[in-house]
Amino acid sequence: MTPQSSSYPLRVLVVAADPVVAGPLEALIAPLTSIAALRVPTPAAAAAARASMPIDAILVDLALTGDDEIADLCRQSGDPGSVAVVGLLRHDCRLRTSEALHAGAQECLVITDLTPARLERSLRQALERQRVQQRLADLALRDDLTGLYNRRGVLALGEYQRRQCLRSGRTLVVVQVDVDGLKTINDTWGHQAGDQAIAATASILRCTFRESDIVGRVGGDEFLAIAVDAEAAAVHRVQKRLAQALAAHNRRQTAPFELSFSTGTSVLIPPSAPTLADLIGRADCELYRAKRAERRPIAEWLPPVTATVPVPVAAA
Repeated sequence: MTPQSSSYPLRVLVVAADPVVAGPLEALIAPLTSIAALRVPTPAAAAAARASMPIDAILVDLALTGDDEIADLCRQSGDPGSVAVVGLLRHDCRLRTSEALHAGAQECLVITDLTPARLERSLRQALERQRVQQRLADLALRDDLTGLYNRRGVLALGEYQRRQCLRSGRTLVVVQVDVDGLKTINDTWGHQAGDQAIAATASILRCTFRESDIVGRVGGDEFLAIAVDAEAAAVHRVQKRLAQALAAHNRRQTAPFELSFSTGTSVLIPPSAPTLADLIGRADCELYRAKRAERRPIAEWLPPVTATVPVPVAAA
């Protein structure tokens, strides 16, 4: 009997090069009209395929895939947790199953135990568990006031992007932002006004940086943006967009204070491999140098482009 299709098709990426696994798996998927599958031979090929198309689940041959590669498959495309990874075993192995689950896989299946119906059911259940876990994890990584990532979220995602940049040779930029005079705002007009200043800064950053960038609130008046693939010509564009958004906010807002914030940046250019803490520290130092040098709003401060100035990412 041909298994019945469910209400929506599953888009599945199969990572398997060995015919011992690939052949039986293709035979299991063939009668399932509810699954659209694409097979690639390596995790690297899976990364490229996933970047070019939407994927719901990944079936991966655990005999040819390391734990780091499994973890990367769970987090690729800048959207951690969006894809359920299911491991395939040639025979039952508790140790390999445990290792794969700890690396982020939702389930491990012994290929000889599968039927088409069981394979589809396992994939759908794994995807639903992944989505529930992601919703819970997202709540733990979000700042309640702004909806941006909190410190834990920024650091976790930023460290992942740092490692990816070192592997691929791409540039990573850290932008530190600090709201000017937040204590004065709180003391003079109350904490509700301070919350308005924080929320407004978050809105400006959200519309300035790309959706693929990591933007978060890491302290009371501190924000951090982490972006990949910056260009030298982007510094004035980003600073100009920040200045324009800030000026527009101050023109239309009705609060009794004018919003202002300061920025500092740092850059990772492989093969140089500073830690994320180093990058944040450098951006922080630049930010406070700017604060000490001049306390004008950012709308009046556009630093010159020089070979030594780290470069923020261009917004799309």
